[in-house]
Amino acid sequence: MHSSWFSYPITRPFPFRWFTPVAIVGGLILMVLFTIINLASSAFYLKPIFTDDPNGTTTQSVRWFMKAPLNWDNNMKVKCQPKILSVGDRVFSTNLGFQYSVKALTSSDDDSDFRKTYPSIAYLNNTLEDCYLTRVDINLRKSDARASNSWWLSWITTFTDATASCNVMTSEGLVNITLGVEYIGQSDHIYDYVIEDDYKTHASTWWGTRLLNVYFTGILSTMSQTQYLGDDSYWMTGGITFTTNPNIKDIPLNDTSFIKTDPKNQFVPVVWESLHYTRILHSLIAVDLGNQNAPNLLLDKKDLQYAILPPDDPNRKNGSFLNDSSLTGQATRYAQIPTPGAPLPPTDKNLVLLNETYDRFASEMGPLECNTATVVSQYLCSVPQSKSPGIMLLAILLADLVFLQAAWVIYNWIAGSMLSESQMQTCQGCVESPVQVIEKEGLLGEGKTTVTSGSY
Repeated sequence: MHSSWFSYPITRPFPFRWFTPVAIVGGLILMVLFTIINLASSAFYLKPIFTDDPNGTTTQSVRWFMKAPLNWDNNMKVKCQPKILSVGDRVFSTNLGFQYSVKALTSSDDDSDFRKTYPSIAYLNNTLEDCYLTRVDINLRKSDARASNSWWLSWITTFTDATASCNVMTSEGLVNITLGVEYIGQSDHIYDYVIEDDYKTHASTWWGTRLLNVYFTGILSTMSQTQYLGDDSYWMTGGITFTTNPNIKDIPLNDTSFIKTDPKNQFVPVVWESLHYTRILHSLIAVDLGNQNAPNLLLDKKDLQYAILPPDDPNRKNGSFLNDSSLTGQATRYAQIPTPGAPLPPTDKNLVLLNETYDRFASEMGPLECNTATVVSQYLCSVPQSKSPGIMLLAILLADLVFLQAAWVIYNWIAGSMLSESQMQTCQGCVESPVQVIEKEGLLGEGKTTVTSGSY
């Protein structure tokens, strides 16, 4: 008879009545349990996606199979890569207003000895907090050699540098972000320096941009009226700087006594226009960066009416230089704004005097509001995605077979360890057939031989 290298085991039934029902019921229970576990571990994979809301993606993507004990190795956890925000980057907020440049990143520590400066930070869509305008520099620049009195276009190269400050929570702790924004002369009715200014959805931004252009042109117009310095000399450059006073809670009630109303001082009108321009810029940036608690002229009807035509601005009183009866030429730029929805640049029929705008536009406008803001970016996230049905079924089936085989081996080992020595040595044939024991004389007559016979 041929003898193979391979062999097979000889098995026999366990002598326990409970073995079969426990094996069947336990096997079904284990099959269901293993299927659930394998569904969690084998039926999904991590798919890379881009999203602008990593925090929401992380929260919404947490599913039942990602929790212990189903996912014991935690390999299905949603992960998002942060944006590396560096000094020099250009960013804009989710309110889609100005474009900012990151000027500095420092730890928010009151003690300057412990304050750290960072070249970059890991930013994960955290809300911008306590944002406010800290400084405004209005840089007056004359673009031609035309002597005074000139006109507003002579100062068209004037521009504004503004600095804002925000706090944001990061992995490094609370970090202060210094943002810079530049406003280049927009004397025409053009508002492309903000991304979104829809009058229905971004009403505060719509009002702010229109008024900002109007009062910027007011600065150019008042500066054009400055006189000779003597000896055929005239003004070519200048600068006005405003810094934020954190104690001011109500802009219309702000003390303006620092402006000396000296009729001999030809720059007083320029300072008045610059002050109100800065107030509007402060309000517009607060709206864009999501500061709902800062003093603001663009979030309340009464304050908005003040912003449109402030009664304390001597340049805007009846009969003054910027509020004369004649509205030709440059006056259309500092005394009128276009109607909501008008094509840009607007025609004369679409321009409305400042003192008429609120009553005419209020019913068409959306709500005056300020929403919290984050820095706009796209984040790379890994989220669970189910495999195709065929691959999923095959993966679960193979994994179930492996686990069930392991469970069967363990169950057999436990049951085998419960057998007594007599149960282990009894063969099935000996139990079911009669066994005869016969003693015969040996062939040599020197002893006896015991023979056991039976059927197997």
